[in-house]
Order: sequence, then structure tokens, then C-alpha cells
Amino acid sequence: MPPRKRGRKVKRAAPPSAGRPSLDALPDEVLHHMLSFLPAQEAVRTCVLARRWRHLWKSATGLRILCGNGHEAASVSELREFVYHLLLLRGGSPLDTCVLDLCGYEDEDIPLMRLWIRHVLMCKVQALSLDIGRFTIPGDPCLEVGNLPLVSQNLKRLKLESQQVNDSFLDFSRCPALEVLKFDDCEFLDCHRISSQSLKFLSFSNCDFDTEFCTYIYAPNLISLWLEVTEGWTPLLERMPSLVEAVVKIKFSDDSYCGRCGDEDCSSRYTVHGDSVDTVLLQGLSEAQSLVLMSDIRVCVFRRDLKCCPMFSNLKTLTQ
Repeated sequence: MPPRKRGRKVKRAAPPSAGRPSLDALPDEVLHHMLSFLPAQEAVRTCVLARRWRHLWKSATGLRILCGNGHEAASVSELREFVYHLLLLRGGSPLDTCVLDLCGYEDEDIPLMRLWIRHVLMCKVQALSLDIGRFTIPGDPCLEVGNLPLVSQNLKRLKLESQQVNDSFLDFSRCPALEVLKFDDCEFLDCHRISSQSLKFLSFSNCDFDTEFCTYIYAPNLISLWLEVTEGWTPLLERMPSLVEAVVKIKFSDDSYCGRCGDEDCSSRYTVHGDSVDTVLLQGLSEAQSLVLMSDIRVCVFRRDLKCCPMFSNLKTLTQ
């Protein structure tokens, strides 16, 4: 009987995941960060992936609550129950970032949305973005956050889009860590003063200011300023000793130049504590190293300021 030949061992095919990167190999801290980029509903749904994922979403470092404009929920009313359980189950887990992009709410939703904002501040959020509109049509009324003063020892970055703000909201003395403040398409109604000792970067993009009086901006430690005024009185800038760069764009509107009396030297409109001021913008910008100054030809604020001959001893670049 011929000897039996020893057959070769057949190698089994490796499982599909072998040798490939796997999410399960990542530490929880990394997964918490990854979940922060998902809308809140999608982040919660990851709890069904595996036993390990059951509670990961509760400690995500970011929170994105979205509705309207094509998002899963069409209005705030559709989010009510979900967000209630979301915040309840998350508890006080710390947040690095939070985005509240809410389009479509009714009057009865306003106290609820303000409660959501207070909750994320209690979670020590460091970067907060608010874009809250009543309807989905651009230009419709938006939530007035002015009655919601911010109090946070941890907030470093704040972005407001399409909001109406007033004095009670713009006092940031109770946000000592705030360094970056951005306003996009906002309305400043009945705003006398915007103040912060900690701000380093301040931006106003396409903003409307009050048409009855000027807004006073006090940010002595500011490094960078972007100021784009589309309507209303040009804000009055206090001196900024640390300023490095500034872009100022004053677009034409009936209230951005002294059309009432026809006098470019008219200073009755610009006062601080009842006293007239010599300059509106240029004295506050005089420490900058880089300046971009743009305005409609009918806007007189720059011509008026130049008559006071402010000195720019640090200026290296000027663009008009």
C-alpha cells in the first residue's frame, strides 16, 4: 500500500476586519471627540452599534442641536421631547463645543430654548454658536437673546448669527475667559455699549446698528477687529493698545453719514456719557500695525476723524 502523502495545510481567509483599522481600537476620548461632529440625533443612534457604544454619546465633547433648513427635525416643537431626554441623560457632562441651529419656532418655544442655552453653559461649554430663527425665510424675525445675559467662567468663543441683541446681553464682564466674539447678520437694537476686558478677536459681519444713537465698544485687550456696518450709526471705538490688525467697512445707509444737517464736522451724534468725542474710529485704531479702511463715498466718518490728526506710530500696512 503506497504511503499516504501529507497534504499541505490550507490557510483560512482572514476575517474582513483583520489587519484594518477599527474604531474599536480607539480610546473612548477619541470616540467622544468624533461623536461631537454628528447631529445630536445621529450621535445618539450610535448606541445600537455595540455594547461599548451604548453610553459613549453621553460623554461626547460636542453637541449639535439642529432643526429646519433641511435638517431631520423641521421645527423646535419636533425637538422638544428628544432634547429633553438628551439633556437629562447627558447630565452635566462637560462640553467643548455646542451648536444651536434652530429655524422654526413659536412663542411658546422661547423659554425652552433659553433653558437649553443655560444648560450648555452649566456644562462648561467653551465654544458656543447660536443661530436661532423664527421661520425658514431669510429676514424673518429671530430670537431676541438680549434678555438672556451670559454668565460663564469657561466660555472662550461665542458666535451669534441672525440675532437681535441689546445692552443686557452685551455686558461680558461675567464671561472672564471669552476671547473670540463673532456677530454675523445681527441687529443691535437699543445697544449703548459692548464691553469685555478679555476679548482678543472681535468680528461684526453684515451687521445693523441702532439708528438713534451710536454703540460704544470697549475692548482694551483686542488684537484683531473686523467691523462691517450695513446700517445705523457707526460704532464708537475706545482705544485698543494691543490692536494688531483691523478691517473696517462702512457701507452706505441714511444713518451712516450726517445727511440731516449736511455738515461733515457735525459731532452732536457721537457722545460718551453725554460728552462729545473727537474721533469715532481712528483714535481707537491708532495702535494697529495693519489697517483696511473702506466706506461709501458719502460716508463722512473717516474724513471727520482725520481732521483730528490721530497718530499711527505702529502702522505698517494701510489698504483703502
